[in-house]
This record gives sequence, structure tokens and C-alpha cells, in this order.
Amino acid sequence: MKWTLEAEEEIKKVPFFVRKKVKKRVEKEALAENKNIVTISEVKLTQKRFLNNMSKEVKGYQIDSCFGSGGCPNKVIDSDNLIKKLNVMLEDEDLLGFLQKSVKGDLKFHHEFRVTISECPNACSQPQIKDIGIIGAFEPYVSNNECSMCQMCIRTCKEDAITLNDEGPEIDLDSCLLCGQ
Repeated sequence: MKWTLEAEEEIKKVPFFVRKKVKKRVEKEALAENKNIVTISEVKLTQKRFLNNMSKEVKGYQIDSCFGSGGCPNKVIDSDNLIKKLNVMLEDEDLLGFLQKSVKGDLKFHHEFRVTISECPNACSQPQIKDIGIIGAFEPYVSNNECSMCQMCIRTCKEDAITLNDEGPEIDLDSCLLCGQ
């Protein structure tokens, strides 16, 4: 979908960590009104609707992953199943009911319990700023396969956590960042 320069400038004011989600919402609402260009008017209208109806969208918790459904380019775990299990668990806890009893006035998204899953140990920034951050990691091991002494493992490890001896590779887990490379 095309955006006017003025609309693009306005969307840049949205904090970077929610900008993609906000942009998608603006486009969805513009398409629902049969518009094929997003102007400042669509941005402002979406903002107004959002602020007026926020409490209806609050579900008590938020679960996401750093890169969302696109996945992490460095992923060492797949967060989809964990997200499903967490959704079931948190839904059963009725956090929305708890918030409705505990918070005076309309509920807002900042009242929600937030969980982020990082699919790699790089962790982006999301696990550090949420209520719970789960960071995926992969502990390397030396397989039983015969080592050809090609040194590919040494070139791959940016932390110099792998050395070669006469028997093959040796991994220093104290130096390893568990990146899965």
C-alpha cells in the first residue's frame, strides 16, 4: 500500500518497537474503507479509534517473539509451540478478570502482563523490557562423527570458544554464547 510523505513522517513518531504493528493496523483500516493510499487522515483516524476503543482490545496478557511470525534470522529454537502453550496457560489464569478487578478505570495495554520469546541468544531488546523474557539458546556438542580437521568450526565461532586438538574439536562452554552456529 502506498503512503503519502506526510503519513510516513507521522508513523515515524511511533516508537520503533510497535511501529510495524501500528503501520499494519493503519493499512488494514484504510483497506476496510477501500482506500489504496494512506494519508495523514487515515493515520489520525486509526489513532483516534485505537485510543477510544483500547479497553475492548485488552486481553490481560501479551505474548510475542522478537521478530514475530516472520521468525528470527538467527533462530535456534522455534517459539510457535511455546507461544501456544503460554496462551493456554495465561488464558486459564484469567488475567483479564484480575485486571478488571484491580485497575480503576479503563484498561490499557500497559496494564497487561507481557512475555516475549527470543528465538536466539542475541535476544534483540524485547526480552529485556517485558515482564518475562525467554531467550532461546543451543548448547553445542561434539558429535561421534570423525573430525576432518577442516577448521570450519573454528572459523564459524566468533567467540573463539572452539579449539582443535589431536582428537578433534573441543568446546569451551564458559566462552560459548550458545548461538547455535
